[in-house]
Amino acid sequence: MSNRWNLRVMDGKSVYVAALTGSAEIGRQQSKDEKHPSHFQSSDGWRVVIAPLEEITVSRKHLVVKPLADGRFLLSNKSANQGVGLPSGQELVPGASTQIDFPVSLRVGNKSVRMELEEAMESLPQATIAPGSGSNLADMLSSFTKGKGPAPAMDADQLMHWIQAFLGLLHSAAGSEDFYVKAARSLVDLVHLDSGRVLFWTGTKWEPRAVQTRADLKSDPRWRPSNRVLSNLADEKKTFWQVPEMGSSMAGIDAVVAAPILDRKGEVIGALYGERRVSGMSRGYQPISQLEAMLVEVLASGVAAGLARVEQEQAALRARLQMEQYFTTSLAAKLVDHPELLVGRDTLVSVLFCDIRGFSRISEKLGPTRTVEWISDVMGVLSECVLEHDGVVMDYIGDELMALWGAPEDQPKHAMLACRAALAMRKRLPALGERWQSILQEPLDVGIGINSGIAQVGNVGSKIKFKYGALGNTVNLASRVQGATKYLKAPVLITDATHAGLDGGFATRRLCQVAVVNIAQPVTLFELVGSGDVAWSGLKSAYEQALDDYSRGDFRAACRILGRLVPDHPEDGPCLILLARAVACLVEEPDQFDPVMVLPGK
Repeated sequence: MSNRWNLRVMDGKSVYVAALTGSAEIGRQQSKDEKHPSHFQSSDGWRVVIAPLEEITVSRKHLVVKPLADGRFLLSNKSANQGVGLPSGQELVPGASTQIDFPVSLRVGNKSVRMELEEAMESLPQATIAPGSGSNLADMLSSFTKGKGPAPAMDADQLMHWIQAFLGLLHSAAGSEDFYVKAARSLVDLVHLDSGRVLFWTGTKWEPRAVQTRADLKSDPRWRPSNRVLSNLADEKKTFWQVPEMGSSMAGIDAVVAAPILDRKGEVIGALYGERRVSGMSRGYQPISQLEAMLVEVLASGVAAGLARVEQEQAALRARLQMEQYFTTSLAAKLVDHPELLVGRDTLVSVLFCDIRGFSRISEKLGPTRTVEWISDVMGVLSECVLEHDGVVMDYIGDELMALWGAPEDQPKHAMLACRAALAMRKRLPALGERWQSILQEPLDVGIGINSGIAQVGNVGSKIKFKYGALGNTVNLASRVQGATKYLKAPVLITDATHAGLDGGFATRRLCQVAVVNIAQPVTLFELVGSGDVAWSGLKSAYEQALDDYSRGDFRAACRILGRLVPDHPEDGPCLILLARAVACLVEEPDQFDPVMVLPGK
């Protein structure tokens, strides 16, 4: 017989339990340094402190318990003047000893002390499998019909009833209180235990999340789980159950079974915990069988699978919400399912920069609170234009918006989409400006630059903060093109690379070649406008002829054409700029003429 035994000390409503092996000395505190209650190993075995120092009805060294070879235990009263109450109503006087069988209840001072052999514990042979790492449920369900070892088999009707109930649990709203209640209830209804609980480990203790009992039993408010069973469960990640020793008490809890609830990493986060009592059972005591332990494990695996599913769904939702900050709803959903599209790569894209004009002046006028409100409104409208045309909002840099087409999904018409988004931004400006006119007292305007080419795209943020975007010369040039709108007096400019990707449905005119800061090669810029009516067609044709004359060095011819255009189009900035350049060359002809316009800044 095992010499492992449990000591339960009952003092009113409190119960202290010590799991012991071999000999133990029981008494009150010898000094305030000893914790009360407590148990610890000493040189002579275990020392169990059951009373405080001032409780003189219990001696410092009151009772020694020692296991004997024949399975009995020797009780020795070491107190000088206090007895020990025996079950027979007799008293073990100071200095006396007696041999007894466990379980036994004694009286030590004013404490009720119960000693009983530790219940044998069994486990399923294999550790529980984490959800998502492969499933042993099919094998276990198969074993229910065939029997496994000493486990009796289920017949077909029993198995079908059990599976239907189990599937009902799986289809419940995992993570809800009702889900936990159903799991606990399954231990009572399916495994035929007297009580079932869903416990979760908080890091310091096991906390019940749901409790269900047989209809004719009441839940004990003083209930505590078996630390031994749960400790073994947590250490080995297996399903454990206790088998009571013959001769143990026929009252209270006699059998416990617990199966681990694992997270996707295989860590124990909880337990499905069931008990079977002897008292009040009409069908007589039935020890927990291996089959019943297997059923509990399958239920616990179902709970774990449900929680893992919720965790996965929540992670997907968080990812999708994060993606929707940058992408359209449909693209965000696709990226959640295909994250490989976010891997960094070189690809052909179109990049748009949009800058709000007069931001510093306006923000000074509005103050911080209204500035944030205003810029949020403006960026919201501009972002809508990007998303409505299947673009990606890359970033907001102060008063500037960055957008991307051609990634993460390939978009053969990325240049056209970017240009349509730019035109949509211009179209939305009047209504947006009218909304803020009474406060700003000036019109709202933006400058937009677009460039197309190869860029490095992917998560240009970090593991801490996701940021999908593009890097490289293509992006830098798009930013410079946006800056050129201020010098060329044209609100929307595109490069020749972007222009090459457009069809005949866009109204554009070639403005000039420019050299921009930190970009080696000159770039040809085109103005993009909302519509190409007859007047615009005439302006475009005449301007581009003047530009050709100017580029060949025929400044007089250029001035003649531009001189006719300016009176008819007095607000046209590019005409005024080109006319000024041509006149300057007439006044003082350059030694080495270069038609490329060098921009003075970004």
